[in-house]
Amino acid sequence: MNFSGEPIRAGDIIWTAGLAAVMLSCLSIPTGLLAQTLKPETQREFDAYVQSAEARMNARKEFVRADSDPALQARLVRGQKVETIPANGANPHALTGAQLYDWAGVIFIPGAKLDQLIRMLQDYDHRPEYFSETIASSKLLCRTGQDHFGYTMRLKEPAVIDVESDVVWERVDEHRWLCRSYSIHTKEAGKDHGYLRRLYSYWRFAETTGGVHVDAETITLSDVFGSMARTFGSMLLGINPEKSLKHSLISMRESVLKPGLQIPSLPEVPECAAQHPGTGTEAR
Repeated sequence: MNFSGEPIRAGDIIWTAGLAAVMLSCLSIPTGLLAQTLKPETQREFDAYVQSAEARMNARKEFVRADSDPALQARLVRGQKVETIPANGANPHALTGAQLYDWAGVIFIPGAKLDQLIRMLQDYDHRPEYFSETIASSKLLCRTGQDHFGYTMRLKEPAVIDVESDVVWERVDEHRWLCRSYSIHTKEAGKDHGYLRRLYSYWRFAETTGGVHVDAETITLSDVFGSMARTFGSMLLGINPEKSLKHSLISMRESVLKPGLQIPSLPEVPECAAQHPGTGTEAR
């Protein structure tokens, strides 16, 4: 199906593939430019965006979006929908030499128990089993109690990319959790196309009588050329930050509801160093 919902004809595929090939060939530039790290001004703009985004999240009155939107609540609970929306206006957001994507996603997991879901998500050594569509491998590097984790994972899309992240969990009360995850290092296997420079994600979990609401927001940063390549890749393969978030939410629901799910105890690893310098704990 194409974006209008109409079936894709063979001719459309050939035309789209040809267009992508032509455009990508036009973007042939020295590897050194593709492999560049963030410019200081790009880093400053990204940090400013994140600070503003976290302030926006902190200012939310509702804990999860469904709390203040009965229609959304009905779609999630009765229709078992997964919904994604631009979190802060149309994507992508242009930064100096980069493109930023900010997507929000929501899902309801019927029959799920909050404690079991959190234990599964903190089982970083086995994430490929829970998120097989997007993660090839993962390893817990450090942890401090049940609040602070460091881990590395190898993503399958939009390319083979190793991402090391610092994750902070907070138990708000018996029925609610918060989580903030900040990438601290990304490296694409082979040639660097600039597909992913930063991956920040923010999660809220709220248990109700019938299950668990999951509310997520992901902020990703790509080089301009990497972002354009992802756009054409999305036309052919459906690879983009929005769909990656949707895949993660669906996989989360399927995995935690899998019959006979066994979650091992957390392994002994070194304690984590100082937390990533985010803008502070989210408001409750």
